[in-house]
Amino acid sequence: MSTDWHSMRASDADRERAADVLKAALAEGRLDWNEHHERVDAVMEARTYGELQELISDLPVGPTPFPVGNGQPQGPTQVIPPTMPVPGISSTPRHPSLPGGSRVPPPPPAPLANPWANYAPAPVRATEPLAKVSIACAVLGLCTSGMSAVPAVVTGHLALARIRRTNGDGIGLAVTGLVLGYLELAFVALWFVLAVLFGFGR
Repeated sequence: MSTDWHSMRASDADRERAADVLKAALAEGRLDWNEHHERVDAVMEARTYGELQELISDLPVGPTPFPVGNGQPQGPTQVIPPTMPVPGISSTPRHPSLPGGSRVPPPPPAPLANPWANYAPAPVRATEPLAKVSIACAVLGLCTSGMSAVPAVVTGHLALARIRRTNGDGIGLAVTGLVLGYLELAFVALWFVLAVLFGFGR
């Protein structure tokens, strides 16, 4: 029975786990969208563990199912050298632990194992909720003439502080919310100044 895990047939669950590795690599910036799309398509068409290994072996969470040499075929039958003949005793080579002969049978082949049994996907950083609130308030401010600009700025600064502390995700959302919030405040301030100037001009 073969113990080469590269030729073992992969299951749907194994392909899903490989897709999780690619998803984590995309989230960490190790793959771009085009390469991620191509590899996911290839993973879903893979049929053996060896094909899956080739697709994710350059990523930090690739499978390492067996130690080196564990899946290699066993060597030839070991032969224990015969004992030295003793005068007056039969010179037929015998081994004290093997009365039937001196040939030691080879060890049994290693059992087939699932190389994904100890798989753990790379953790994906969670997006900071306040960053989502900031961008939502900023977009809402575009429809309400800047009425929600202040909440967008406040939640954006709070989101950046939390992201620096927890190493979470969502910096882009928080920065976008801050920029839009400040632009809306600047627009409201300019509109107020112009309204005052033209009001006094009358």
